[in-house]
Amino acid sequence: MKKRLFTKGIALGLAAAMLAGCSGSGTSTSQGSTDPGTTGQAAETQASQGQDQTTIEMWYHISPDQATLLLQMIDEFQELNPGIKVETQSVAFAEIKKQLSIGVAADQLPDVTLCDTVDNVSFAAMGAAMDITSEVEAWGELEHYFEAPANSARYEEKYYGVPYYSNCLAIMYNKDIFDEMGLEYPSGDWTWDDFKELTAKTTTADHYGLAMSLIKSEEGTFDVLPFIWQAGADYDSLDSEGAREALTMINDFYQNGYMSKELISMTQADMCASLFATGKSAMMVAGSWLNTNIQNENPDLNYGVVTFPNYKNAASPIGGGNIMMMKDDNREASWELMKFLSSKENSRKFCEDAGYISPREDAVAESTLWMDDPILSVYTEQLKLAKARGPHPKWPEISSAIQFAYQDVLSGAKSVDDALKQAAAEVAEIISE
Repeated sequence: MKKRLFTKGIALGLAAAMLAGCSGSGTSTSQGSTDPGTTGQAAETQASQGQDQTTIEMWYHISPDQATLLLQMIDEFQELNPGIKVETQSVAFAEIKKQLSIGVAADQLPDVTLCDTVDNVSFAAMGAAMDITSEVEAWGELEHYFEAPANSARYEEKYYGVPYYSNCLAIMYNKDIFDEMGLEYPSGDWTWDDFKELTAKTTTADHYGLAMSLIKSEEGTFDVLPFIWQAGADYDSLDSEGAREALTMINDFYQNGYMSKELISMTQADMCASLFATGKSAMMVAGSWLNTNIQNENPDLNYGVVTFPNYKNAASPIGGGNIMMMKDDNREASWELMKFLSSKENSRKFCEDAGYISPREDAVAESTLWMDDPILSVYTEQLKLAKARGPHPKWPEISSAIQFAYQDVLSGAKSVDDALKQAAAEVAEIISE
């Protein structure tokens, strides 16, 4: 069991070893350099006049297209706050957690950074993210946020970040397949029994009934976990009837040929491109971001989306990103930037432009996109029932135990009972340390 567990000591050791190959700052191995054009005209004018100016650094991990509006907002912030200069650094999504961990070990961190929602609590527990509870409470805006995104920024009843953009999972379905088979589309009041029946019925020689990522990574956990939740279990109750029901259902789909065997190594983007978008799968456990993928790459696909089938509940996990403050040196300036980017108007503009859902309920309420769009409006409804993974500072280790469990079952290496007993024992050891 011990061989499977990742420890903080190993992580810090890795970070320290990697530092030997880095120079200067924690951003030395990130993609790109300080972005041009992020110094506002007012800030430049003040600097030329020799006035005092606070310089803060912000890292982000979103794509260049998504970052265009973010950088424009930062320019606007500097024009409104000529005493603050913001330097930005683009870091690849797959690299940002590692680079932040290196920065913690080297004491070389940005003032502010975007992070994956699931990592916010980890950095809080590590003592790397700043406690901003007093600022958040004085701001008074978090009451306008959906519950799940807000929870992802909270650790031990204190706040260590602000939700910035959100997404969640639901079920996409191919309307043409349902039409050809004479089947009614799934509706928001469907149950697990309906889900099982439709998955079986829509499996033919031409297409599978369902696609979901079963890869051994956080993405696989992201897809498997909602079914564990829907059956009334969670990461700390894996050795339970609910968890067994969930994993048994997934395994039955897999072994009966209702799902492609290749899903054990597919990400969501992979399965969307190769199975769902090509008409080889009638349904798909799909993140809201895949709507953008389909519109860009398969605009003629006739599809819909429905909230998860209901068993004991219809829970979905949230994804997305939070903004963390990583240094105390320029606390006031950093918080001003965080507030500006997280305002209702800016949250709505950024999330609409980038293809996300705003974590702010008041921003969503003012958006015709999230309220009226036939796809995104369903994801917005699903977000109201969503939950944060964990939140727990050792979530990567917990997630790894879940990944071993479902992969062992799907490969035939272990029974559902044995795999979940072992995963439960591992998680119990992880959270007791």
